[in-house]
This record gives sequence, C-alpha cells and structure tokens, in this order.
Amino acid sequence: MKGIYAIVLTSLLGQGILASNPKLNQYASIDDCNNDRNIISHASPSLWSCHQVDGRTGAVYLVVGDGDAGQYYFTGCDGSNTGNRLATGQCITLPAGTTQIGKWV
Repeated sequence: MKGIYAIVLTSLLGQGILASNPKLNQYASIDDCNNDRNIISHASPSLWSCHQVDGRTGAVYLVVGDGDAGQYYFTGCDGSNTGNRLATGQCITLPAGTTQIGKWV
C-alpha cells in the first residue's frame, strides 16, 4: 500500500499539484508578514521578472517555487547584479532603499 501512495504523490508533484509556487508578498511590517495579515501586494514572479516595491512595504516573504530550482531573488532589476541576493522562505526586512526586486538565476 505504501508503494501506491509513493506513486500517487510522485505523480502529483510532477504535475505541480502539490508543489509550491513562486511568491513575492509585500507587507507593511515584519509583524504583519509573520502573521500573514494586511498584505499590500502579492505576485507570482517568473524567471527574469522585475517587481516594484510598494512605498508602504516594510517586509517581504519570498518563495522561489519548487519548479524553479537555481533561481533567486535580488534587490534591483539588473540581471547581472547577483551580489544582493535575498533570503527566501521567511519574512525579511528589505535593505534600505530597495525599490525593485528581480528574479534571476
């Protein structure tokens, strides 16, 4: 029976049904982010995309997505700027002056 569950689960993951999607959620504060409330903006960024940071944003929650291995979020939208990689999978406060977030490899 365990083998059947493994096959079904593998099939669902392969189709992306249970896979996590990319996320770029903007919140007014780190407290709002940690409690997933008062979201300012939500996006599902694709590779080589650039997103504006709302002036009210104090924290973000970023997820690369299961199907996007090797992709990262960076401050700014210059695809060659890979020195300012942002942490994913947790609420973070953006570096001062961040006005854009890009998703690159």
